[in-house]
Amino acid sequence: MPNPTAPTRDYLHTIDLCVLRLCRETQALKILLNRREAEPFAGHWALPGIVVNGGVEDLTLNDAVERLRNSSKVGMPLAWIEQVGTVGDAFRDPRCWSSSTFYLAIVSDAVQLGEHQEFFPLIGVADGSIKLPFDHNSLVAAVHERLVSKALYSSLPLMFLGPEFSAPQAVSIFSLVLNRPVLKTSIRQRLLKMTEARYLRETGRKISGDGGRPQSTVENLKPGSVYLFDRCFME
Repeated sequence: MPNPTAPTRDYLHTIDLCVLRLCRETQALKILLNRREAEPFAGHWALPGIVVNGGVEDLTLNDAVERLRNSSKVGMPLAWIEQVGTVGDAFRDPRCWSSSTFYLAIVSDAVQLGEHQEFFPLIGVADGSIKLPFDHNSLVAAVHERLVSKALYSSLPLMFLGPEFSAPQAVSIFSLVLNRPVLKTSIRQRLLKMTEARYLRETGRKISGDGGRPQSTVENLKPGSVYLFDRCFME
């Protein structure tokens, strides 16, 4: 039943963030969810989001995104963020006609989570196996589709690895995002193109890889920037 003391709304607009990270222990992509405190759907896991101008004057969408990023619902540095789309109708929110501008974000650093936060398997949320309120499952599916499509022609998956990584780690993250093996030679060619374009440089350092073998690393010279390749990955 509707709460008679709750304020009525004719329309609301929200910002929703799909914050993704690589779980290095399980080599799986995960998405940040928050346990909702307020109705509707109190106690349910959902995407972190805020109402635009919900008691705060957001002069731009970027202001609202930054407010959400700095809130306890996210509260972590983001290696990447981009707007994916805007959806809206009279059915997605039981309170009123509503719309959402939603974003793909990537975090590469280790983070400390609050009691109300948890990372869930991205695939399970995107395919609806893990049910979310509102239309959040479809938002995550759209973000997942954007991630996969951009992995075909850009360096976006490298954002999961942080500022320094090895070629084998690059092979692994592209394979994980595309959900299929990619050729080592293809990734090495892409890393070479990025090095020639001064997006990457060799560090002279090595890290322990599979079987304890040392692996040379490269450093990202343009954190927060994505390199666009002239060719897509082919099947």
